[in-house]
Amino acid sequence: MNHINSADGNVIVEFIGVTVSLLLPLAVIANASILVANAYLATEISARTAARAFVISNNDASGTRAVSSAAGLAGQDFDSRNPGITTKIVCTKNPCLSPGGFVTVKATKDVKLNLPRIFGAHNIRVASQHTSVVDELRAP
Repeated sequence: MNHINSADGNVIVEFIGVTVSLLLPLAVIANASILVANAYLATEISARTAARAFVISNNDASGTRAVSSAAGLAGQDFDSRNPGITTKIVCTKNPCLSPGGFVTVKATKDVKLNLPRIFGAHNIRVASQHTSVVDELRAP
């Protein structure tokens, strides 16, 4: 005598329903976390390379161009679709490349998160900064 339990089919459907309802939000949140972490790495490396590029430049104008170029390249390495990293240069001496002065580059990037409305904000700004010292033996 074969007794077929009609509840066996329902268990599979319930398992699939519960699994999808738990894993889908988890996947969305994980994706957003990865985007933020990627942006953090991009700004961190941009700030560091840009500050280093500035202090080895010949003058302030070429240093500013080097900062822009270094930040742009680092941004492209981490996100070729949206490499937009903005930089701000702050110096302790005038001109910036005076021996013994400090040059700080702050890099920021806006990240668009693909989150449902119930999670609130859809954009987040990530920022990093790095300070490099101008060589004491640099000729003024």
